[in-house]
Amino acid sequence: MKNKIFTLGLMFLTLVGATSCHEENDVVMSYANNDELSFNEAKNSFAGKYRVFWKALNINYTLWDYEKQNGLDWDEHYATFLPKFQALDEKDDVTDKELQDLMNEMVAPLHDGHFVVEFQNHKTNKFILASPSSIRNQKIEGYSQLAQFTPDLSGYSSSIVESKEYNSSAYRQLTDAIYGPIVKWAQTRYDKLIALPSPTESEAAEASGLSQFLKEIEELRKLPNVKQMLTQYNNVALRYSYLNIPNLDPIDETFIDNGVRITYNLFDDGIAYLYISGFALTPYLNEKEYYNTFDVTNSHTISIARYVTDTWTAWFNAIQRLHKQNKLKGVIIDVRNNGGGYMDDFQYVLGSLMEKGGFQIGWNRFKRGLGRYDYSPLTPFVLPTMSGDHETINDVPVVVLANIRSVSMAEITSAAVKLMPNGKLIGTRTHGGLCGLNDISTFSLNYSGHIGIRNNTPVYCYTPYLTFFDMEKKIREGVGVEPDINISLDYEKFVASNIDNQLDRALQYIRTGN
Repeated sequence: MKNKIFTLGLMFLTLVGATSCHEENDVVMSYANNDELSFNEAKNSFAGKYRVFWKALNINYTLWDYEKQNGLDWDEHYATFLPKFQALDEKDDVTDKELQDLMNEMVAPLHDGHFVVEFQNHKTNKFILASPSSIRNQKIEGYSQLAQFTPDLSGYSSSIVESKEYNSSAYRQLTDAIYGPIVKWAQTRYDKLIALPSPTESEAAEASGLSQFLKEIEELRKLPNVKQMLTQYNNVALRYSYLNIPNLDPIDETFIDNGVRITYNLFDDGIAYLYISGFALTPYLNEKEYYNTFDVTNSHTISIARYVTDTWTAWFNAIQRLHKQNKLKGVIIDVRNNGGGYMDDFQYVLGSLMEKGGFQIGWNRFKRGLGRYDYSPLTPFVLPTMSGDHETINDVPVVVLANIRSVSMAEITSAAVKLMPNGKLIGTRTHGGLCGLNDISTFSLNYSGHIGIRNNTPVYCYTPYLTFFDMEKKIREGVGVEPDINISLDYEKFVASNIDNQLDRALQYIRTGN
């Protein structure tokens, strides 16, 4: 495991075979690419897609004993759903909605909080995605509304004495670039040039270049996703570098996966607050990962990375300083709407408050064979804690704020704080996707990971490579981590006044003990 735990993120390839009474050959099939053995039957048949899905999960899924305990009979699932997909093959046209509805029904019984499956509708050439956790959590009141929520402490400015914030996400950088000062400068310069009564040849050429630049910026705004927009923007930035537009720098594509919004605030009574949108601090704070991740020859990239590092450092240094002065009243770590990320990040967040040597929060189990129930013995799941000299914060309250959109590593952090003698989890239950993922996408490991290639093969599945058990050796998948103090966000109040009742409850607990 490369110390990465994601929600719906990168994974690795698997070997898959058939182990049941169904009529199948005994060839162990590789679902690493679009080869004839693995995916041929799925190219033009909905029943073929279902068979690939069923066989692949039969060997690669890590939770079959847990699913059985929760009433899922995988062989009965085959008998129930294969005819439904065969019926689609009898139709001349199958709409994306028809396929989506059947796929939703197909995955609904599964509990894996990270699992997604994608079928290509060969009638429309569209890729259709289904996720059991999304289906399950969509039923929760306010779940969709929370997608618009980002913690904002502007309503508490009168009681905040220190603050620092930065957002390094590619989307934020791109938005700033194509709607901000860069474009405004180009427009102003263009307007000035075309107003000249007798422009020189070079001025006319510059005006022409600026006109074309502005047109291309307008066109790239219409592209459907961040990756396409970023690629086009970088092409534009290089092509028009001769115009010397201030701050027209290419944006490192690494920030698509490693961008993070991080916020530090210090309340006037000594409560240190940290919000992170995802666990992506390791590339910024670990020297080796920094050089492996970012283009350090790019001055723009270096400055962006430094802003993130400086924000985390301000939070960490405040805790160290105040604790040594006996002025630290408490710590709040906010992982609401946090989608997960690097496991190694633990040492820079909750683990930076703990003693050296690691912190066990539960147990791991791996898939270890082709049989449906071939699993490894349980092994301790130990998270890394900060190894350098630092204050151990065990004498003041430490609170983690979490909600139903806290996923994966955010849930691991939520589980960990509940095990701390001075820890408290406040908010609502988490997403229910605690099983570990791996970012390796080029080979099989532990009979689990990628099945096929997303937006490429007719079938794609995304599964964890280990099962997480809590300290009581219970699986929490599909259930999540329950808070010590349960309180839902008053979203309407937050929108109206930036007053955050979940944050208020955390502050109350730290200040009063209740």
